[in-house]
Amino acid sequence: MIVDALSIVSPSVQRIVAGEKVVEIRRWLPPDIPFLNLVLVENEVYLTEEGQEDPNGLARAIVDITGVHEWTREEAESQGVEWIPDYICWELSNVRCIEPPIPCVARRKIYKIDISAQLSIRH
Repeated sequence: MIVDALSIVSPSVQRIVAGEKVVEIRRWLPPDIPFLNLVLVENEVYLTEEGQEDPNGLARAIVDITGVHEWTREEAESQGVEWIPDYICWELSNVRCIEPPIPCVARRKIYKIDISAQLSIRH
């Protein structure tokens, strides 16, 4: 099964699965709202350059993006992180854990991965 994926630096996907993180903060908008069945790939390397990859990613969850809003200073403070203007919160819902995690390449932006025969989901 070919699916859309988004890489996120560790340990954020585990925090999303645990319900501790309910938004993903980005400078750019998702292609559609709602954006359903997005696989979250956790990796250890910040991917900052076009074409950069991390071969050691793990597909850990599937989520739906149900809305977006401007990231506010108050929201950053409540999350215990430094606020940076002009960022957008992607509102995450319907979080489904992938167990065991599926090894895959982490890439920038939204990209395609094949998780065919390896998929097991826990709600």
